[in-house]
Amino acid sequence: MKELAGRTLGTRSVSGAIALLLFALVGASSVVARQVDVHASVDATTIGTEESVTLTITIDGSDGSDVQVPQPPDAVGLILLQTIPRTQQSVSIINGEMSRSFGYSWAYRPTGQGTARIEASTVRVKDREYHTQPIQVQVVPQDQRPARARRTDPFAGAFRSPFTPQPTEPAPEPDESDLFIRAVPSQRSAWQNEQVVIEYRLFFREGIQLRQSRLTDSWDAEGFWREELEVETRPVPRIIIENGLRYNTIVLKRAAVFPTRAGDLSVDPLKIESEAMLPFGSRDPFRSLFAMQTRFTPVMLASPEVTVASRPLPDGAPDWFNGAVGSYAMTVKPDRTSLEVGESMQISVTVTGRGNLATMDAPILDVPAAFDVYDPDVSTLLDRSGARLTGSKTFRYILIPRTNGAFEIPPITFSWFDPGAGVYRTSKSNAIPVSVTGTATSPLSVTSTTNGMPVDDFAPLFTTSENWVATTRAPLHTRWWAWSLILLPLVGMGVVQVWRRHQTRLVRDPRWARGRRAHPLSRKHLKQAMELLQSGNTKGYFEEVERAVLGFIGNRLDIAEKGLTRPQLDELLSKRGASESLRLRLKSLLDLCDRGRFAPASFSPENKESAFDDASELIPDLDEYLDS
Repeated sequence: MKELAGRTLGTRSVSGAIALLLFALVGASSVVARQVDVHASVDATTIGTEESVTLTITIDGSDGSDVQVPQPPDAVGLILLQTIPRTQQSVSIINGEMSRSFGYSWAYRPTGQGTARIEASTVRVKDREYHTQPIQVQVVPQDQRPARARRTDPFAGAFRSPFTPQPTEPAPEPDESDLFIRAVPSQRSAWQNEQVVIEYRLFFREGIQLRQSRLTDSWDAEGFWREELEVETRPVPRIIIENGLRYNTIVLKRAAVFPTRAGDLSVDPLKIESEAMLPFGSRDPFRSLFAMQTRFTPVMLASPEVTVASRPLPDGAPDWFNGAVGSYAMTVKPDRTSLEVGESMQISVTVTGRGNLATMDAPILDVPAAFDVYDPDVSTLLDRSGARLTGSKTFRYILIPRTNGAFEIPPITFSWFDPGAGVYRTSKSNAIPVSVTGTATSPLSVTSTTNGMPVDDFAPLFTTSENWVATTRAPLHTRWWAWSLILLPLVGMGVVQVWRRHQTRLVRDPRWARGRRAHPLSRKHLKQAMELLQSGNTKGYFEEVERAVLGFIGNRLDIAEKGLTRPQLDELLSKRGASESLRLRLKSLLDLCDRGRFAPASFSPENKESAFDDASELIPDLDEYLDS
């Protein structure tokens, strides 16, 4: 009977605990109306030079759902160790009144001895802003720091639940078998300018949750031309078995790279910063419930470096080969074959296939001397949605005949290297017959003379007449309009010559051309950024702001700005004479754009517009150091 009573009492105790838990959960939903209080604190005001200090911003009276994630406050004499804050929330009952608390914490490291300062921070809760007070920290030599107790979790005292009187079980740390990034290249050896696709996959064990993930550095592929391929923005994890373990995997990034020179070329690791939550080991239901927010641990992940052995193209290239490598097909289509003198015809040459279409040169077009030919208008259409980069590139040539007659446009030839078969291939179009009618000095039976000059450039023989008549009119050389008619064509020819030289330099001097386009393109990107901001697309807004600044630098210096890491960009500007303050402004703006792309919900409207203002002021300041 006593044993039965004990079992009944134990059952009632468990039932009572569950009821108390339900009461706490129901009561917790009614505390939101409590007045909000925001304050900042540090775990120590005096630290050694080899220690770190943790800043904690606590929001009492909120569960975090109505709090915008604050930015880490600036500091003097301290360096921020991580940009993503640790978060935690807690529910407590004091004198029968239930309250909630929510907090963020960041770690800082001293740069040297002396007095350091953590500036004030602004926290937005619902529609109201709260401001914390600045905090001073004294940094002393490590051997002179005052003795103090071993550091614990900065939230341990402020957020302890009444259901967990003992210290909270520490969050488990993920290891290499739980969470990693794998880089999978389509091949390890390739011909020069051959397409190699690198896919970056994230592997994580079941039960692991990630949040606030972002790239920590620019992904560099020196020695390659690279093109980004599309990946799913909200991928569904795929389950695979790896080394006897069950993993979820998603594609983080997919890129097509083309080696631009021979040799062993390396692609830098892809690095991300995130927070991971592993399955909690405790069997205590109360600890598992109220410690949910404490189990997220900051993690740094990096893929292995990828090395590709690039081989030079073999000898025996055709005369028409201009460096294209891949699998292609060419089509040639004239818009007309019958026209009059002075009219124009268009010949469209379209190359379709798989390869580096962005850097492909125009096929050589050989036309009769009776035609004026202009540089082709080029349009490129790339398909980035598949497992490889494909697309088409169209070259549109404009031809204008200067005389009548029957002509023939010779066949257009395009050659490329097929990496799969290891041979050069050539595609050749049919000849294009062209009939030109209209008034001309004389029809052409031969297109040109032996020295290459068109026949119609020579005037017919001059015949004299014996019937000369005297006149009293003033000689032409004394009339102003005669000189005007003589000078007008010369002026026109000079203008045309200057224009053609300008167009030729645009084609032959890409560095100069990119410098000329730098300002218009940056203004275009900033205009698009403001339109995206007004439409509510925060992520696209920050991408356009970053593209405006980096694109301006790349165009002015004629470099591939996508391939520059932040340290390389800083070193390049330093060599150009840019001041340290200017380089710090650029770094701060790029960091702000990174956060805006990966955590757009954390920005207030004022913070968003500040990126546009910073970019508008930074571009003119950079211009005086970036001589093209």
